[in-house]
Amino acid sequence: MCGVGTENCPPGFKTSDQISPPGGYVGGGLQMQTDIAVDPAGNVWAINNWQDIDSCFPGADEAASTRCGGQGVVIFYGTAKPVRAPQIGPARQP
Repeated sequence: MCGVGTENCPPGFKTSDQISPPGGYVGGGLQMQTDIAVDPAGNVWAINNWQDIDSCFPGADEAASTRCGGQGVVIFYGTAKPVRAPQIGPARQP
């Protein structure tokens, strides 16, 4: 994704635009996202919670049952604009 520092993005891209090769990225870094959060610094935290979805349901092979758990967190640094986090009320510009 194109971050806040748009000078590092390809020409014509703005903050939060998706950047990828024509066929997309190939690999297992991002799997099934069950929660995504943006912190006050503008970093996006994506939680990988399911590694093998079929092993999570009743009737799955017991030998594969440990594959249901997640395997990590992926962080996209500087994707969103930083904000000043209030203790009460909406976020404000720094």
